[in-house]
Amino acid sequence: MEMNYVALGAGLAVGLSGLGVAIGQSALARMSVEILGKNPNLHATLMMYTILWIALVESAVIYGLVVAFKILWTPELDAMSAIGAGLAIGLTGFAAGYGEGKFVASSLDAINRNPENKNQVLQFMVLFIALIEVVAIYGLIIALKLLK
Repeated sequence: MEMNYVALGAGLAVGLSGLGVAIGQSALARMSVEILGKNPNLHATLMMYTILWIALVESAVIYGLVVAFKILWTPELDAMSAIGAGLAIGLTGFAAGYGEGKFVASSLDAINRNPENKNQVLQFMVLFIALIEVVAIYGLIIALKLLK
């Protein structure tokens, strides 16, 4: 296969998923700093949750990186498989990274407004983050299947 299709597929995998993750993480970090500015008493809680959730949001671009390397290392890969795999993880990674970041930012805002409901908010966060993450995992499965 021509190298330009390999490069395109790998670039789509990391570029799109990385873009969604970066947007989601920036929304999450922005909300965390905004809350800290208004309510310094939440420093410890915000630090722990922000680091934890930023790391989780990062998983979508890690999936994209795995697929990009698989594209680059698969000999005799046809162009449509390379591009399709890149798009499969790139688009789902974009959506998951963006969605998770925005969701966690909203959840932190809810904790800020009602700190006494923190445990209930965290229960919802864990459940819904898992449901959003499944979208990226579907993209990862399809991308890897296209690269067999």
